[in-house]
Formats: sequence, structure tokens, C-alpha cells
Amino acid sequence: MADEQRRRSDYAPTVRPRAARQDGLRRYTPGYLMDLSDTQTMFYNDSARNTDRRTLVSPRQGKRLRLINLTVYQPTSDNPHFCEVYFGKGSTIASSPRRAVGYVRVPDHGTGSTRTWGRGAGPAGERNEPLSFRWVTRPTTSHKFIVEYTEER
Repeated sequence: MADEQRRRSDYAPTVRPRAARQDGLRRYTPGYLMDLSDTQTMFYNDSARNTDRRTLVSPRQGKRLRLINLTVYQPTSDNPHFCEVYFGKGSTIASSPRRAVGYVRVPDHGTGSTRTWGRGAGPAGERNEPLSFRWVTRPTTSHKFIVEYTEER
């Protein structure tokens, strides 16, 4: 009787379907991330000295990328640079401004520039859409990229 008195008056016991109990509604929620192990990290070394578009990360077939962290380092001195980062295969960020991640300012010698978003709150591409970048001006040294991302349905 004491247990019944503690419950709200509108309480009605329910039993969740077996499928929902076993996998916590995962298969019914689009874009659901299983756990933190879904986070992937990609390292990219760019030594090309031109302003052509290049692909940083391509998602698996039928998936889309969501960024968590983007870091660009310039290990040697070459003055500050600006890097366009965007989703898609357009030649510049201006060709698809709605798919832009942003202009990343890379400081000079031995320092880096980092952009971080909350888990699930970062920019996301369309299905099968790669993450691309290009330099605004031609660099004369190499640059290092570190991209943390998740792949969603």
C-alpha cells in the first residue's frame, strides 16, 4: 500500500516492446550515435603548393560527416595563411556558400588553429559528400590537418 501511495495518480504501468528494450530505440532514431567510440580521427599532410581543391575526408557510402574538431598546423615558418573548408566538390567556398564550414586562419611557425563543436552540434554534410579544403593563397611549406568527425546515417 505504501508503494501505491508514492505514485502519481495518473501513473499507468507500461511494457516497452522487446525491440525497444534491447537496443534502447537505437534503430528508430535517425543519426543516432552508439557511443563515443563512433568518433573517428583523420590525419592529413598537405605538401602540395597550390590553391586547388582537395578532399580531406570522404564518408562511407550512404553516410554523412559531422565535424567535432578541425585543427590545422603549420610546422615551419611561411607567414599566416587562410584555408577554406567546406563540404562538397565545388572549386571554392563561394561555389557552395551554404555548405561552408569556414575560413580557417593558420598562424605562422609552429602554431595551429583549432575549431571545436559540441558532439552532434558541428556542421554536417549531405550523404556521400566529402569534406574539402583549398588555400586562398599558395603556401610554400607543408601543413598538417587533424579532423575529428562522426559518420551518421
